[in-house]
Amino acid sequence: VVSQNNDDVNVASSTAAPSLDDVISEHIEESMPMRNEVRTAATSSENFTVPASAVEPAPTSVKCRFLPHGLYSVIPALFSMMAWFACLSKDGCDYARVTGPIVADITNNPKTPFIDAGFNHYREPLYNAVTGEWGFDFTLPCQEYNTDIVNIDGVWGFARFASFLSLVFGGGGALFIWFSMCFTFRKNTWRWAGYELLSATILLVLSYTWFATEMCHGNWESGQDKCSMHYGARADILACILWAVSSVLIFCKYPTEKRSPQASDSIQSPRTELEMSEQSGERRVGQATDEHEII
Repeated sequence: VVSQNNDDVNVASSTAAPSLDDVISEHIEESMPMRNEVRTAATSSENFTVPASAVEPAPTSVKCRFLPHGLYSVIPALFSMMAWFACLSKDGCDYARVTGPIVADITNNPKTPFIDAGFNHYREPLYNAVTGEWGFDFTLPCQEYNTDIVNIDGVWGFARFASFLSLVFGGGGALFIWFSMCFTFRKNTWRWAGYELLSATILLVLSYTWFATEMCHGNWESGQDKCSMHYGARADILACILWAVSSVLIFCKYPTEKRSPQASDSIQSPRTELEMSEQSGERRVGQATDEHEII
């Protein structure tokens, strides 16, 4: 009886529940199959070469650096800004000089020989009795047109709108290209500034359709009215040339980024060699992090 009881005890102990350590070990082995496969590999020494292009660079913050594209980016920036200043130098009533019978109708003075006209206002000259000449007093404000006398037709409105848009696109493009003095532009971004300046040039050329208005070609019976270019129109010609040159310089060449020596050394990193060696049937890993050793 005693021997039979001992046999029962041995059977019971052999079929008893596994210990806690066995359960944890089994769980770890099931959840990490890749580690087990690596550890069972029976290679003595393996070298893997990882190219530097496969290593993702760490994200960098946007930083301002003086002339990242070199001195070439300064040339279109200066030309475009000079063109914008040329457009802003107009006072709004010095675009053209108007002569003819329409002048007497506008000024209500038959002796007035001419006026300086703009898109929205005009300036009337004053007679100087001492010198006997007609001149302008620039301290006086410009005057608005009398729409009962001056016909603001569709051509006039189109030219005025084109001039306004050219000032917007030209000024925006000039300010935008100045950011290349501090920040790095991609090629598409660089060309976008050229598109803005080219649009400003085309719109400013279209604004010269103002000379086709009725005020410049009316009164055929009593004498034809005439409009000639004055300061504003000549300033726009200079702006057109400068904006056109700037856009050509932008489209013809993209100045690549001029990297500093420190940045060049950091970018030209050598090829990374990752060495894995087998010692006693297991791959060598970090002590705490279980990471590969990078040499």
